[in-house]
Amino acid sequence: MNFLDCHNHTAEWSDGRQSIEQIVARAKEEGVRVGLADHAGLGDYLNSNDRLLAYADYLSQYPVARGYEMDLGRSFEVAPEVRKKFDYAIGSVHGIEINGVRIGFSALIKYLKGGLPDYNPGQFIKDWDEFFELHLEVLEKEFAAGNYSILGHPTMLPSLARSKNLDECFPEWWEEKLVNLLLMYNVALELSNRWKTPHDRLMRRALDSGVKFSVGSDGHEPVKTCALDYPKEMIEKFGVREEQIFDIKRKIEAQAN
Repeated sequence: MNFLDCHNHTAEWSDGRQSIEQIVARAKEEGVRVGLADHAGLGDYLNSNDRLLAYADYLSQYPVARGYEMDLGRSFEVAPEVRKKFDYAIGSVHGIEINGVRIGFSALIKYLKGGLPDYNPGQFIKDWDEFFELHLEVLEKEFAAGNYSILGHPTMLPSLARSKNLDECFPEWWEEKLVNLLLMYNVALELSNRWKTPHDRLMRRALDSGVKFSVGSDGHEPVKTCALDYPKEMIEKFGVREEQIFDIKRKIEAQAN
């Protein structure tokens, strides 16, 4: 398969630690096509249509697929003429508001990287069923309002700290409703190399239901950019066919000036 790594970040436009030139070079080394999807949302630098337009124009100078990663729950309305400048839009959840208080996932990220061994999301999330319902509400609201192509790192959620058994971290009723939302709005489920998501049970449920999958390294630095070991492992393990993997229609090349 000629993989398209849809999910990478630059130092120029968000929280990456690499230039776009380094990303293009890494893609060539790994023999894959590459897309850029820097962070967008009310709390990010890409927080307006004008800035998204500037970003799209910048990306058009390079042989990359053009995307952005919107912070679901803190999004803004992307104008249709701006959305057309991009090949795809990733929507990702980086925090959930519970009773008027936003529970961000920065502590979760530190925990998953090996820090914060005492991380306990139960201090803030007293009712896990309520948390998962709120998560689905955010997705449905955002998918209905925006033109999203991919759900980024779908199970990078605080419940990962509850058990080493991934099946115990996520209720099956939530997985079923999640898959139904993806099908309803034609959104692909990201196979994330950085966060090793989704887990087997959700993968099987999504595949059997006809959900498409995207491939993403979520690269923030050269050594991890275009590294697709986990997505390739899941694709082989579950027999995912090429037509079941998200791709763009246009040939990836720099735009002539």
